[in-house]
Amino acid sequence: MSTFWNFTRDDATGNGTIQLDGEIVTESDWWSSGGQVVARNFRNKLASCKDITVYINSPGGDVFAGAELYTALREHTQGKVTVKVTGIAASAASLVAMAGDEVLMSPVSYMMIHNPWSMATGNSADHRKEADVLDEITEGLLAAYTLKTGRSRDEIAAMLDAETYMSAQKCVDLGFADGILYQEGDEDDDDEKEQRPASVMMQGKQHGRAAALARVQPSLAELQRRAEIIRRTKIIGETIH
Repeated sequence: MSTFWNFTRDDATGNGTIQLDGEIVTESDWWSSGGQVVARNFRNKLASCKDITVYINSPGGDVFAGAELYTALREHTQGKVTVKVTGIAASAASLVAMAGDEVLMSPVSYMMIHNPWSMATGNSADHRKEADVLDEITEGLLAAYTLKTGRSRDEIAAMLDAETYMSAQKCVDLGFADGILYQEGDEDDDDEKEQRPASVMMQGKQHGRAAALARVQPSLAELQRRAEIIRRTKIIGETIH
């Protein structure tokens, strides 16, 4: 069984949902104890679905596993592939995100791209060979990012060199994403929106300042959730090096 993705299928519609959470497995984990390739299982599940929605919250991981997921999603022809980044799509996870026919970002989500890296031991020739391998892997990343964004190879290469973090809006501006979630389809009509400030003011007159603030200030749970997002983002920024 995979440790980093979870698949569900709605039998009524034939549509599937994939949750990509946590670190994308290392190469040694890409094989199960029974010898069955996890990637093959992933493709078989995709083949049973029409539309696919992929939720991503991952700091990245193994680039080859990410490449396999990217290719499998790109080859899904039975329906639309929608990617929704809920927290962060960093490193190899951002590569998977590029496979979406439509990529949507939570307004508080992020994406990070960088050059691939590895650990090497041996003599100078070994290290030079490893550098050549990393350069070739970079070419694959460049292909995926330029295909999605339409931006030049040199521009994307500079972003990889800089280890670039992007907010939801920046992802949309640069072409890594197609839209931001929750900003359209508000069911409230204009009259109701116009009445909100007066309603809050009336609440303050009737029940005092504390009651009015309770209507407009985030709850303690919401503040804690935001603090946790900031904490996790800092951890990711400190560890992905």
